[in-house]
Amino acid sequence: MSPRTPEQNEEIRQQRIQQILDAAREVYIEKGFLATEIGEIAKKAGIARGLVYYYYKDKHELFQTLFEGALAAAIQFVSARLKTNQPPLEKLQLYALHYLNTAVRNPKMVFFFRDLYQDIPAVFGERADKISKNFVLNIFQPLADTFGEAMDQGMIRTGDSFLFSQIFWGGISGAMFTITEKGIGPEDPATEEYIQQTMDVLFKGLLI
Repeated sequence: MSPRTPEQNEEIRQQRIQQILDAAREVYIEKGFLATEIGEIAKKAGIARGLVYYYYKDKHELFQTLFEGALAAAIQFVSARLKTNQPPLEKLQLYALHYLNTAVRNPKMVFFFRDLYQDIPAVFGERADKISKNFVLNIFQPLADTFGEAMDQGMIRTGDSFLFSQIFWGGISGAMFTITEKGIGPEDPATEEYIQQTMDVLFKGLLI
């Protein structure tokens, strides 16, 4: 058998790292950051405990990598969805639908991102403030800017765009947790109704 090429070794390395990160995310969703142990991650990944330490010096480094990857993906989504030339209301509708459909199709990720934001101080320590500010700047500010666009174009009432965006996000979050807690999945007959009711309240209000 011929020795592996450097490219093959790198591919195996990346696969192993992803295997560890996937396992860490699963254990984290079940137990949270403080209660998660490296041994549990190794067991979930089906590898030796020492192999986890080969790639990560400790739990904090592992979770920093996991969180940074998740935050980067979230920032990329927000940029692709909101920093476009589409009409602002259309952008907001697609944005809301994405998160509602995520709650239906991948409910574990709802709890992952909720807990991630709360655990930034525990995971990043002295870097936590910088990470949190970057999160607000790249996740929440584009949403507020989109509300500002809608106000400038006379599509919605005027007001504090950041406040409006947080009220909007709060409505989406509440609906997401309701969907996940009720166990509403893709094949559930109530799925379409829950999503439509949420969209109606978000974009048409409560008054009849």
